[in-house]
Amino acid sequence: MPVGIVVVLLLLAGCSAPATVPPGSPPGAQECVPAPAAETEFRFARNVAITPGPGYRVLTVKQPYPGAAPQSLVLLSCDAPAPALPPELVGAGVLRTPVTGVFSGSTTQLPFVSELGVLDRLTGVADPALVSDPAVLARIDGGGVTTFAPGGITNAEKVIAAAPDVLLSQGTDDPAFPALRAARIPVVGWADYLEAGPLGQAEWIKVMGALTGRDAEAAAEFDAIAQRYTDLAAQVRGQAPTPILVGQPMQGTWNVPAGSSTAATLFRDAGASWSGTGASGVGTLPRSLEAVLAADGGARIWLADGPWQTTADIASTDPRLTRVAAAGPGGQIWTRDKLLGPGGGNQIFERGVAHPEEILADLIAILHPQLLPGHELVYYRRISAG
Repeated sequence: MPVGIVVVLLLLAGCSAPATVPPGSPPGAQECVPAPAAETEFRFARNVAITPGPGYRVLTVKQPYPGAAPQSLVLLSCDAPAPALPPELVGAGVLRTPVTGVFSGSTTQLPFVSELGVLDRLTGVADPALVSDPAVLARIDGGGVTTFAPGGITNAEKVIAAAPDVLLSQGTDDPAFPALRAARIPVVGWADYLEAGPLGQAEWIKVMGALTGRDAEAAAEFDAIAQRYTDLAAQVRGQAPTPILVGQPMQGTWNVPAGSSTAATLFRDAGASWSGTGASGVGTLPRSLEAVLAADGGARIWLADGPWQTTADIASTDPRLTRVAAAGPGGQIWTRDKLLGPGGGNQIFERGVAHPEEILADLIAILHPQLLPGHELVYYRRISAG
């Protein structure tokens, strides 16, 4: 995934009057929601900040993709006059809020749209085949939602013709973006995946809240998620770590989560240990199959990626994988593909990003089942013998 630097500035004029629909607005127009004057608190996210200016706010996304120069976007409250901008903001694009049309480039944005009650404002998705959320799929099937980037390539003509209020990126640069900005369609670099922890990723709901006039709702929703996550992690403290084998080989390489990655945080908080636990880095450690089997092959629990239905499928992938302890008597093999959409989209990469507490609960139930008796797994399923 890409790494870089972007600055997206959102200017929201402070209002003291109640929310109203501006006179002369078309039917169905959104209420004019005053923006909070205080700085938005980000307790875990480090790649984003929202700070107030005189009559506006500034949203800074520090790294949207590799090598990116800072970018600025001025977001004005719907009833606010255009402010006099400081020199560093002159020439920046302007966006009025709350937005009424959102083009979503990444499925990780979709749970935020749904949970903030603004699904009716979703007017475009990059590729419906990747969507797994039933409510979002129903919205797409109902019409009025544009497919604008099938296969990850943005169709600039489609986006310009649809003229959404804002396009949220896939976390990458795109050759279509200059044309969109020239057509006065703001592009927000969405880089939740560059956060170094699951709660940091989930806290990006506050960015969606700022765009849609749902700041208070976003803060309340995140606080509830963070509290549930913290409470679950607290239950694990004091338990002996459970050794795990994690991931699986692909094209000759087995990528093991590094110790500071988001996956590592989840595994560690769930009470797991593996060979990458103490390794520095926020990504993965590329290793050979033989090296991983030597280091972690004795673990009785294997958290794999799938898609496997039985242990026979594992043998057909690579016979050497059957040597791991988890594939033998008393072992357990789990994959994280229990919740898939009709096009194969995986909810763990969609809803799971917004709800890391659900992933953590699944992991605790697998690694320390005595702590969560009766837990119904959401994302993980056990591979049967066969």
